[in-house]
Amino acid sequence: MDNKNLGMLEAIQLAMEAELKAQKFYSNAVNQASNERGKDLLKQLANFEKKHYEALEKLSKSLKDDGQFIKYEGTTFDEIKGGVKSEVEGKLESNKDNVINILNMAIDAETKAFNRYKELAEETSDPDGRSMFQTLAEEESLHRRILSDEFYQLSNMGGVWSWGD
Repeated sequence: MDNKNLGMLEAIQLAMEAELKAQKFYSNAVNQASNERGKDLLKQLANFEKKHYEALEKLSKSLKDDGQFIKYEGTTFDEIKGGVKSEVEGKLESNKDNVINILNMAIDAETKAFNRYKELAEETSDPDGRSMFQTLAEEESLHRRILSDEFYQLSNMGGVWSWGD
């Protein structure tokens, strides 16, 4: 294995640790939300981070074993289950201030993850590797946008989640 792959493996290991930390963060945050829309979003984000971790783990193994990058098709959000309703049923976020703090921390973490994957894509000449890191960056950017929308919604619209609208 060449030094280039060793540096990449170290970067991937750091990304895996960050994804694991993010998964735990979102899993714990689920218990802080009182609204089912918020819980659903946080559960799905935890699942995204788990899938990112698993993809990076496969990549790390492939680079160690074969020196090859892998294809990554990406991850998508699941459909919201049960047609969760928001303020119509009086389901405002009762733990709004705490959830807003959680969203703020999550936005920061997603921004860092986006930047990390964008840099890895730029450092990678392999087409599969570049594509994988670009897709991961796009997914983290999507998470950041959704979290920013929810932050705005909860902060300025009386504590109502918009997730699923």
